[in-house]
Amino acid sequence: MKKIITLALIFCFSASASAAFIDFRTTPYASTFGPNTTTDMVGGVNFAITATAKGADGFRQSFDNSGLSFGVPGNGMYSLSIVSDTDIEYTSLVGRGHTLTNFAGQLPFDLSVNGNLQLDNLLFAANVFSTASLGNVSVTAGEAFLIDVDFGSLVGSSVFASAVIQSLSFNTVLAPSTVPVPATLLLFISGLGFLRLGGRNKKIDA
Repeated sequence: MKKIITLALIFCFSASASAAFIDFRTTPYASTFGPNTTTDMVGGVNFAITATAKGADGFRQSFDNSGLSFGVPGNGMYSLSIVSDTDIEYTSLVGRGHTLTNFAGQLPFDLSVNGNLQLDNLLFAANVFSTASLGNVSVTAGEAFLIDVDFGSLVGSSVFASAVIQSLSFNTVLAPSTVPVPATLLLFISGLGFLRLGGRNKKIDA
C-alpha cells in the first residue's frame, strides 16, 4: 500500500519529460544558397533554425542526403542556431566525421547556450555515423542553442575537414501534472488513512 501511495504522490506532484529528435534529413533542411532560416515542429515544440555557411549563408544537405554538411568543402556550413518555444534539454547528436586527406583531423564542434559554452571540441568518428552524448544541456524557451564548427581547434588544414550532423535528440520539459489540487489532497489524505488503518489492524491482530 505504501508503494501505491508513493507512486500516486509522484504522479501528482512531479514534472515529466518526453523525448524526440530533430531530423536534419527532412524537408526544412534542404540545401539553400541565400535563405538561411527555417522552422520545424517536432514533438509539439516549434523550432526556429538559422544557418551560416561559407559564401552565401544557408543550409547544406550532404550529397547523400544523410544530414547537414559542415566544414569548408562544398561551401559547407559553419554553424546552426536553434531556438525553441519550450524549455527543453538536448541530450545527443548523431553525426559522421570525414577527412579528405591525411593532412586534417576530424572537424570539432563547440556547443553553447546564449553564448555560454556547454561542450568543447565534440568530435565524431570518421566515415561512420555515431551518437555523441551531450549529457543534458538545458535551454529555456527563447534561448539560442548554437552548434558551431571550431576551426581554431582543428588539427591540420580546415580545407580538407568536414562532418555531417544527422539528428539532434532532446527532452521536452513538461509542467507538473495538472491534477486538480482537491483531487491531489484527497489522494494524499486517503493514503494517510490507509496507513493509519493498517497500523490499527496490526495492533488488534497482536
